[in-house]
Amino acid sequence: MKIFLPLVTWIVLLLSSTVHSQHQQLQPFKTNPNKHSRFRGEVFFLNLEDGYFGCQVNESTDYLQLYDLSKICDGNQDCFLGSDELSKELKCTNDCDKDGTQCTNGVCLNGVCHCNDGFGGCNCVDQDENECKQRPCDVFAHCTNTLGSFTCTCFPGYRGNGFQCEGLSDRPNPNEQRLQIC
Repeated sequence: MKIFLPLVTWIVLLLSSTVHSQHQQLQPFKTNPNKHSRFRGEVFFLNLEDGYFGCQVNESTDYLQLYDLSKICDGNQDCFLGSDELSKELKCTNDCDKDGTQCTNGVCLNGVCHCNDGFGGCNCVDQDENECKQRPCDVFAHCTNTLGSFTCTCFPGYRGNGFQCEGLSDRPNPNEQRLQIC
């Protein structure tokens, strides 16, 4: 079973002059010419659980493009300022090989193979529909996609089977003393 820790991780990369100078030799970086923009860098976000990332592909922050995770650190600059190729900041590694198989339908980040949407299993080699996309669990539960199935677990402070969760404080405790104001 593969458990994904962050549901959605939003990252806004504010490219400082330090990052700019580190990567200037690899690929030319452009600075954002729109000085009146609310963003000084590039908009970039990761959704590791659902298997995609998004970023702006030009100067405008009005439209974002979604990509499979396998496009991260692949040597091709897909995002406007190249945020998808910042291997140090994204913690891209090549140490996800297990049992002689590579992380083929995903990306290796910090030693963990994160799968593209539609893949799962060890190193993302098995096709797998993400049943959690259909939101089968209670609104107070977390859905974990597993190979060929899924599990629902109530959030802390709630109990139930994951399909129906109720708050622990919703039911009155008969042993609890109640004070009356007179």
